[in-house]
Amino acid sequence: MGERIKYWDIDFGDGTWQEVSVPHAWRQELDVQSEGPVTYRATITVPREPSNLWFEGVSYEAIVSIDGQEMLTHRGIWDSFEVPLNAFRGKRVEVSVTVTKNGGERFPVREVASGFIPYVFHTYGGIWGKVELRTAAEEPAASSTGLRDGARVSVYNSQIYVDGQPFYMRGLLHWGWYPELGHHNAPEETIRREIKAAKAMGFNLVKFCLWIPPQRYLEILKEEEMEAWIELPLWDPSPDAERLEEIGREIESIVRQYRHHDNIIVWTIGCELSHATPAPFREYMVNLVQNLTGCPLVKDNSGGAEMYGGDLREFGTFYDYHPYCDTQFYPQVLDSLLPGPRGQEPILFGEFNDIDVHRDLCRLHEEMPFWASRMSELNAQGVRWKHDLPTFLQENPMATGDEFERHQKLMESSRQKSLFMRKTVHEWVRARDPISGYAITGWRDTPISTSGFFDDWDRPRYTSEECHSWNSSDVLFLIPTRRPPWVDGGNRPGWLDSFNHFEGQIFFKVGGHSESGREAGLLWKIVSESGQVMAKGSSSPELADPLTAKQVGEISWQCKTPGKYELQVEWGQASNVWTFWVEPKADLSPYRILDPHRRLGVVEAEDGSTHVLVDTFEGLDDIFAKGEKAIVLLSTIGTSPLPFWREAAYDFAKNAPFAEQWERLLAVSGDSALDLSQLTSCLPSDCKIETVIIRVDVRTYEESPVMVKVSLGEGCAVVTSLRPYGGLGNQPLGLAKNAAGLALMKQMAELL
Repeated sequence: MGERIKYWDIDFGDGTWQEVSVPHAWRQELDVQSEGPVTYRATITVPREPSNLWFEGVSYEAIVSIDGQEMLTHRGIWDSFEVPLNAFRGKRVEVSVTVTKNGGERFPVREVASGFIPYVFHTYGGIWGKVELRTAAEEPAASSTGLRDGARVSVYNSQIYVDGQPFYMRGLLHWGWYPELGHHNAPEETIRREIKAAKAMGFNLVKFCLWIPPQRYLEILKEEEMEAWIELPLWDPSPDAERLEEIGREIESIVRQYRHHDNIIVWTIGCELSHATPAPFREYMVNLVQNLTGCPLVKDNSGGAEMYGGDLREFGTFYDYHPYCDTQFYPQVLDSLLPGPRGQEPILFGEFNDIDVHRDLCRLHEEMPFWASRMSELNAQGVRWKHDLPTFLQENPMATGDEFERHQKLMESSRQKSLFMRKTVHEWVRARDPISGYAITGWRDTPISTSGFFDDWDRPRYTSEECHSWNSSDVLFLIPTRRPPWVDGGNRPGWLDSFNHFEGQIFFKVGGHSESGREAGLLWKIVSESGQVMAKGSSSPELADPLTAKQVGEISWQCKTPGKYELQVEWGQASNVWTFWVEPKADLSPYRILDPHRRLGVVEAEDGSTHVLVDTFEGLDDIFAKGEKAIVLLSTIGTSPLPFWREAAYDFAKNAPFAEQWERLLAVSGDSALDLSQLTSCLPSDCKIETVIIRVDVRTYEESPVMVKVSLGEGCAVVTSLRPYGGLGNQPLGLAKNAAGLALMKQMAELL
């Protein structure tokens, strides 16, 4: 645009100067907690015609002086600003910029528009954007108001259209984390590489979550026919009216500078705001953004007051929720968020379905990046609520290399688990057509999470083929068979398990959701584990309207041979594959059941040789003394509450039941893990305890057993917090209806 001022000298406060290239942010040159100030200087020749010195961005406060004369003070991370140079026409002058970053005593994180980057790692300070010398002839033309002029987006009830075509949002949430740079302004080659990688995985939108990308990022997105969601940098702000007014002014400046990008199709004012952000302020900001942009999709609070608390008054033109829940609960949580008699605005999941995996601790231990260090000057906790990585990275045997084989196995196991979770949940989302799209958490692993589609080295975690079936314009899903159980005199909600069946009739309903609409027939086949085609068929074409979920076929197969199978289906260009198991008919005769709380949902059996104790240790000492066998199912005593799916990886011992069989574990997963300190107090002191399945928390690296084998003499028991009787979320309720549950019981009995 104008003459680039790229090379500057910098003084970090000790009176010495060194050359740096702008964009620049200081990093290890200062203690991460230091706010500065740091001074930049450069010598320029001012044109004879009217001109300005344009700064793309400085974080946070910039005091600009020319030949020692203070010209301007600008506060704000995300918006550009100009310094007029008319008083210095034709002169060679020295420009100095004194920079103080946010996050210190002068500008605390909550009192300015800091966004979320300080909660990922820390604030940063410096001239993070380009600096250009611009004459009047080089000034950019007044930008249009983007969506108002282009009218790219329209909304009809819950459906979104872009350029007149149906649009289903498949977004990936980006936190602006670039540890290699120390700031959020990635070079063009990085932007192009990451956009192409995300597009290959099926995404059609990037959500810039609580940060503002450089304008060039949006231009490249436009070239790649990708859309953008801008979430303005308001998260947990100060409730102080004066501070909010200052934040509001910066937000207005951002919107005015970015509104010409017609591929910004969604705006949110902030994220997970509560009582601290008053309703009048949120309402004003929504109206401001709507009036400045003409965008039909503007919301005050991504996440929503109903989900995150706070003032229940909400403002904007769509629903925005952040459902983060354990996998078995997702269908009911999704249903609870459907509009019902409320307004029929689009439902967007501004964040959701984060799934932490086991990161490459061994490589991190070897490389020790600054953001994983135990040195406070490099990596103080700051405002982060989690800061476990520096500790366990030094001590955990999977990081130090002492358990390298276990480490490698856990990385791939947790990756496969995360892929199953993402695929399953996204199919459930596409089955509910009032939901108009999502932004998945998230882009890249960070110091506080490992839920990225890209790892700590910015490498893709999944292939495009692994994402195609569930993150595309057309998606197929299984429609669960309803089976409301009769409990204590009446029906309760209930379903059969799509992944686990008893022998006999195996029945599937297949649904489809197409972004643009599709008419096609269903082709299907069932394949055994050995590759034999057991059954196949087709159905007549079904028309699915755009953005509408619809059943597109039924499949019925009589199976007499229990085992592992695959259902493979095609519908037009959409295809999908599901693994399922067929189990023998329910048989409780091997068990002698003691179930005082009636959790199993069956009449207590008394003739079997294997005792089953449910939430009780009554009679266990006797069982050990007689050299008998027992299965102990715990969900209250002897346990601690922990999610099974979220934030966890699993280590399975040899011959562990259901090892890495996620479709089976979904039907029996609990909401707790065994607490060894509680458990040992309930067991004989001289018994032997062997771990069978262990939960590894991939945020804290605390380990909690989910299944153990307890031996004393000839007596033996398997103790678990898994639930063969299901009953959580969409799990079949009761042992006799849970095919995976009975298979689990059989495999646990084989361990005795």
